[in-house]
Amino acid sequence: MEEVAAQGEPVAERQPGALELLLDKRRLLVVAGVLLVELAIFFAATAVPMDATTQHALQNESNALNATTGSLGPPALVAFIFTHNAMIALLEMVPALGGVLWLFSIYATGQVISASAAAHGIPGPVLGADLLFLPFAVVELSAYAVSVASGTMLIAAWRRHGLRGEVRVLGLEACAVLGLLLTAATMETVTIINPYLGLSLWVPLGLVIAAGAWALAKNSSQNAKGPAAGPPAPEASPSFDPSSHPQQVRAPPRELIEDPLPPP
Repeated sequence: MEEVAAQGEPVAERQPGALELLLDKRRLLVVAGVLLVELAIFFAATAVPMDATTQHALQNESNALNATTGSLGPPALVAFIFTHNAMIALLEMVPALGGVLWLFSIYATGQVISASAAAHGIPGPVLGADLLFLPFAVVELSAYAVSVASGTMLIAAWRRHGLRGEVRVLGLEACAVLGLLLTAATMETVTIINPYLGLSLWVPLGLVIAAGAWALAKNSSQNAKGPAAGPPAPEASPSFDPSSHPQQVRAPPRELIEDPLPPP
């Protein structure tokens, strides 16, 4: 929609930047919705019963992975966790196909948790909740939610013929996902080395979440009020109307009206 200037000339509406589109309310709601679905699938997978053979196979895979990560130093461990998760997250940004991969990945993660819980004689959802109590897990799952939401928004933009604008946001979304995953990998490494120190990371994470929520609330409030009013447009000079100013119009002499031509 176009705005109309004071002089009547149309003015093109300002197009939002990529950062504004990234922080758009609808996009954030999609991310939140994906995160909720992600948690629901994860907990459902931890509660699905499995046979002894599947449980044993998943437990062996988990033990092998733990042995690999346990032999790495902190920098190598951060790199190992980050590259593994980043590859999955970037693939999940692919429209449609990424969503299928995301469903499989989160369900498989829940099944691994269920197998580990069964090996220790505790319910799967309990161990799943214990994992989510660690701050790095929240950051990592949020990154996957942003990835899947990105592919979803691309499909929606394609259907409404606005794909060009959505592509501008794709690069920022990829950077945000990689930044979140690098942060999560660092936090997970700290947690592996010192679990108590890993739990203390809730303090800076909570401050970041609070600051982000405050900034979003402030931005939403400003958008609700609308743009600041600019200086008033100059008033157009009124056109002269003889009928509205009869005293300023002098009638011609009466003799010219009755006898416009003199006698010969």
